[in-house]
Amino acid sequence: MPRLLNGQVLFALGLAAMNTIYAGQVAAMDRPFATGEPGPAFLPMILCGFVYIAAAWIVIAEFRAAPAVRSTRDASDTIPALHVIGPLVAIGLTALFIITFFYAGYAVAAALYTFLIALFFNYETTGAPVRSALIALATSVGVTLFGWLFFVKLFDLYLPVWGA
Repeated sequence: MPRLLNGQVLFALGLAAMNTIYAGQVAAMDRPFATGEPGPAFLPMILCGFVYIAAAWIVIAEFRAAPAVRSTRDASDTIPALHVIGPLVAIGLTALFIITFFYAGYAVAAALYTFLIALFFNYETTGAPVRSALIALATSVGVTLFGWLFFVKLFDLYLPVWGA
């Protein structure tokens, strides 16, 4: 019998649990299109739905995967015990993002989160710290800028900033 609770499944379950907390906050917002426009809850609702679908997809894929495929996918030359450490790092960084977003605003939280998670997974893949940091920096700038343009310029939804 395959080992059902591997790192990928634990990551998906942790992600779904944190998404449920986030969804509870979204439920307190005004309903989308109540005033004829998307409103502030529109994109968070879409995000919550996407995260639930992604978590379910991960769990289903892991249950369907052959045990040999599952065990080789969790192997890493640069990070020992990646199958446990990887999901814990991702969950911890996501929690850090939520806390930082509340206190420091979107730009700081998104840039920090994207940089750290990209750094971790690029280093795990390449084993090259400098190259991983450069890729993480480029990813962080791109994702943070895209997110800001998406919310502020496309939907005219202003994101929280430091001290606001």
